[in-house]
This record gives sequence, structure tokens and C-alpha cells, in this order.
Amino acid sequence: MKRIIPVCLLILLSLPAWSGASVIGPARIRFVDGDIMFRTPDFGEWLPATINTPLDEGDTIWCPGGAKAEIQLSDGTMVRLDGGSQLDLLANEDSFIHLHLSSGRLYVRTVQTRAQNSLQIDADDTTVLPDARTQLRIDMLPDRQEDVSVFNGTAYVEGNSSRTKVRAGEHIALEHGHSELLPLNPPDAWENWNTGRDRIQLRAAVTDSNLPDELRSSSAELYSNGTWVSVPEYGMVWRPTLILTGDWAPYRNGQWIWRGSDYVWISSESWGWVPYHYGRWAVVSGFGWCWVPPSQGDVYWGPGYVGWYQTDSHIGWTPLAPGEIFYGYGRYGRHSVNIAASPVNAVTINYRNQHIQGGRTVLPKNDFLKGISAQQQRTASTPAALTASIGSPRIRPLRETRLPAVRQTPPQNTLPRIDHQDSRELRRQFQRLTPHGGQQSRPEPVTREQKQKKVWKVTSPEESKGKESREKEHGGR
Repeated sequence: MKRIIPVCLLILLSLPAWSGASVIGPARIRFVDGDIMFRTPDFGEWLPATINTPLDEGDTIWCPGGAKAEIQLSDGTMVRLDGGSQLDLLANEDSFIHLHLSSGRLYVRTVQTRAQNSLQIDADDTTVLPDARTQLRIDMLPDRQEDVSVFNGTAYVEGNSSRTKVRAGEHIALEHGHSELLPLNPPDAWENWNTGRDRIQLRAAVTDSNLPDELRSSSAELYSNGTWVSVPEYGMVWRPTLILTGDWAPYRNGQWIWRGSDYVWISSESWGWVPYHYGRWAVVSGFGWCWVPPSQGDVYWGPGYVGWYQTDSHIGWTPLAPGEIFYGYGRYGRHSVNIAASPVNAVTINYRNQHIQGGRTVLPKNDFLKGISAQQQRTASTPAALTASIGSPRIRPLRETRLPAVRQTPPQNTLPRIDHQDSRELRRQFQRLTPHGGQQSRPEPVTREQKQKKVWKVTSPEESKGKESREKEHGGR
């Protein structure tokens, strides 16, 4: 049945005001070694994490002993965690990112300029404000001692009622009410591992003018996994070169998971963050599938830019071509409609990519909900008639639908226990101070009064075992 888009939406789509703003989106897990776990405010258990898992406000990531993780913040800053470390993402805003290291140790390499995101890291009673292009580590040691070591750049460290500027080649030890500025300790295995990853990433770093400014921190990742080609239809487009199968197509090697209030694409491809959450895809003669980046100033992170199909038994999707409308539950730029704010009763949709080889992926609804790999199960028992739907499926997710990586959850005694407060209360307690006057170039850290007690109450695995043992001795009371 042919249907018409309401006139108000046609007017909205014609407005040029969209091009004046961008939404960069959440952080993401870029590398994992071991059984990394994460937890969200809207779900009451630890979930296994994998590469390209999105992390947003209120999320917590846990690295058990022997594991490591690398997180890329929205501005390109790299944050790495060692085994036994827990990190809470307290705020993720366009102009401010707030992290809390609950345990373990953390390494940071900032890439932001002063015009981009500012970063604050709390660790127990210490606050660290790294400057642009700074490399540092934070170690939480026994007896409430914290060490902050700066390898390149500078950082302000607040602790023990003082604020100290720590420069490259220095580390500050904070313990028992006093602070001491010292030369760097000799490098250990953790520092050498981080230095090695930095060396590889910085060696591949390029400034790519083919990307809008908002995405240039991902230039090296695209450069290492594909090539840029000039085509008459779209200008410079990116083509992945590390493709293992001849029938490869975008939005197939991975799965959809339920995050917040929508289905989000989690790619199994190491480079599968920017090309699946920004821009569009097109098939170009002589090159095959190519990614078309968004325009400057129209950079909006999306859950996955596809058009959806749905029947009673199947779910399907098609990569959107440049200029095609994305029907989403939020604001996603110029070529999109927010159906949460302006519902569309129905429209006639004929996606350009759906008739191309690999242009349409279909799964039985049960497989879709259970997180079955789209690469393995595509086109299985495809129904004869698939109707395009407006927006992603509104079907109740299962537990499996929330899992970016389907594997056995580690035993409970290896996970920290966390008591979540209401997410709105968390946001209020850790809200950034109003920007100050022009005398200082960095924002002030959140004050002691604002953070008083930690929002996250953590019981270490050793403490958990002790508590369980005492409960058994007293009859489980």
C-alpha cells in the first residue's frame, strides 16, 4: 500500500539547520585480551564484552586477572586497563568525559585538543586532568596509595588538599595525607606493553583529509584496513581490503544487540566502528562495496544505518545508500527522521542496495533475538515477501540479545559486586561544574563535596569470598 510522509516531515527534511551540529557518540571497546566484562545501568548482571561494544554513561567495564582491554573514547583518546581493574564511565558529553578508576591500573594517551573533549579521571581520593597529547598511567596501590606517572605531556593531579602540575618524566605518589613528586620509576611489563601499542598506533597515524574533522582520530584504523578511491558519484570513498570471502557485504559479520532502547550493530571486524555507525554504503563499479563518509558537520553516531524489514517470522536489513532516509528513535542528522518525535504512519520504501548481491540480510526472528551471527545464518529460509518497516524492530529482547559476545560468563566470585544507584542520581552527583571564566584553560575538577562517597560500591573477589564464608558459618544470615 502506498503511503505518504506527513508534510511536517518533508519540511523538516528540507531544513539546512541539520548541517550545523554533530553527535559523536559513545566510547567503544577497541581491543580485548581475556574475558572482559561490562555492566549497564539498565541490566542487572555482568555481560561478556567484545571489540566494538559501545560504552556510555553509567557503564562499567571489568578486567579480571590476566586480562587487558583498550577503550577508545569519542574524541580518539585511548584508555587501557590491566588485569584486576574496574573502570566506570560517569559522564560522556560532547565537551566533557568523566572516568572513575575503582581498582587496578589505567593507562591513557590523549589526542584531544583544547577545543575538543576535556577529560577527568578519578581514582579514590585523587583527581587527574590530563592535558592534550599526554601519556600517563594511574596505579591504585595497597593502603590507599595512588601513583600518577606522566611519560609525555602534562597533567594536573589533585589530592591531599593540593593541586600539582606533573610533567613528562615525573610521577607523583599520594598516600597518608601527603604527596611527593619523584622521577619516573623504571619501566615494568605493563608500561612496556602500552609503549609497544602506542608505537604501533602512532606509526600508522595519518591525518586523513578524506574524513570529516570529527572522525579523523580513526584515520589510522581505516588506513590500515582499506584504501581510499575517488569515484564520480560520491568523491572519495573507502573500500575495505581485508575481506576473506567473495560474497562479503556490510552489516553481516556481526550481530545486533539491544542497548538502551534500540538495536545496535556490533561488528566482528576490527575496523567495524566508524563505517557502521557513521555515513552510508554504496556499490561502486570496479570496486564493489564502498563506505561513503558523512559530510563535515553532519557527523552523527547511529546504532546502524540500515533499512529494516519484518514479518511475523523473520527480520531483515539493508545498508542504506547515500542520501537515503534513516528512520531512527533519535536525531541522526540531515538524512534522517526521528520517529520517536514525529511518528510516520507508513511510507513506500524501495532501498537501492536491497537488490544488489549481499544487499539484504535476513534471519529468522528467533536467531535474530538469540544473537546468531548474521554471517553464518544469512538468507536461511527467507520468506517470499518481505515488507520494509519504519525503524528497527520493536520486539522484546532476550538475554542473549544483550550479549555482544556469546560465551560462558566467568564464575560470580571472579566478578566485583556493584550496587548501582539510580542513573539520574549518579548523573547529579558527578555533574561537572559550570565552566569558569577565561583565566584558566582547563575545567575545574568535580569537587570533594560533589563526589563525597563513591557511587559504585565495590567488593573485591577476596572480600566476597570472605563474606560468603562468614555467612555460611552463621547459617547464611
